Amino acid sequence: MELTLQSPARPAGSVIEALQAEGVSYDDIRMGLDLQEVQRKAGVPVLPLRVICGLDAPQRRNNQIGNARVLAGTPKPRGRKGGLHITRNEVWANSVRTGSDEEAEFASPLTQRMRARLVIAGKRVLKLGRKLACEARAGERALTDREMKLVCYTPSCQQILIELLDNEKFRKGWCIPAYETIMGWTGLSRSTIYRSLRTLADIGMIEWIRRFIYTQDKDVGARSTQTSNLYRFRLPDWLEKLVGLHTPLPADEEDRRSQAAEEHAAMLATLPAAERRRALPADEVDRARLVAAGLRVDLRLAAERKARECHDGLPPLIKDYIYKNGKSGIGLVGRYALP
Repeated sequence: MELTLQSPARPAGSVIEALQAEGVSYDDIRMGLDLQEVQRKAGVPVLPLRVICGLDAPQRRNNQIGNARVLAGTPKPRGRKGGLHITRNEVWANSVRTGSDEEAEFASPLTQRMRARLVIAGKRVLKLGRKLACEARAGERALTDREMKLVCYTPSCQQILIELLDNEKFRKGWCIPAYETIMGWTGLSRSTIYRSLRTLADIGMIEWIRRFIYTQDKDVGARSTQTSNLYRFRLPDWLEKLVGLHTPLPADEEDRRSQAAEEHAAMLATLPAAERRRALPADEVDRARLVAAGLRVDLRLAAERKARECHDGLPPLIKDYIYKNGKSGIGLVGRYALP
């Protein structure tokens, strides 16, 4: 059984004076300090003095699971299947409501530089895909899974990518064209557009969420209607390196992105299971990066928990301390003393 203890945020002098004011003898305080030193040398979490002296009771907590374990144990979302909304209208599963916070968080405007890099990457992918297809037909070598995705990149994919990027530029990240609108832009069939979007999604250059509109009036009542998708764009690192567009980031930018990833991973770990399942990316590499960021957070918090309660008169960190009853071999002082 794991017990969680809270450490008071007071300087060293005030902690000892407060213990003496509450009737704790100096010998018990000295014994508590010695016990903290033994715990610190043993590499176990250090208990607060107030708990060791019997003034505060340990609080039970059974959810001591790290961020990395929570993220790694979250299953991937299932395939999107059609169904009926609560209003009995046909709405795709996992669709988000227009105007919701989830829709606003998904929209991501691009910079002019990133937009140009996506167009250049598309052109190089088209050229590289043709070269790989020729090598595969000649039997020179077997293609990998990623190279097979590049072979499927056609001029229709490049045409649709350029049109969507132009639409995103003027709508500031809110790229929401319907299939009929894309058909009017490109002159392609609906099936070609569907296959091209799937190819772009498999490569990782585009992703989208389905949306529905919820309305309510006196005559018809509440109803939901499926509407167009919301698209956003990105350039995977492996694709940048493959087509020769990768440039190393400055050290400060790497630190900023690492910190942002850790904050994002810690936030996802606090979400309910259903919301976390939808929020986690489906790409294996992106999920692995979030798990690694969550592991960095866990290691940093574990190091902070092992810090001593009072150090040179500075207030201690208010963190959770885990005490495993009967396993450490170290008892408590006062009315919580172990036999």
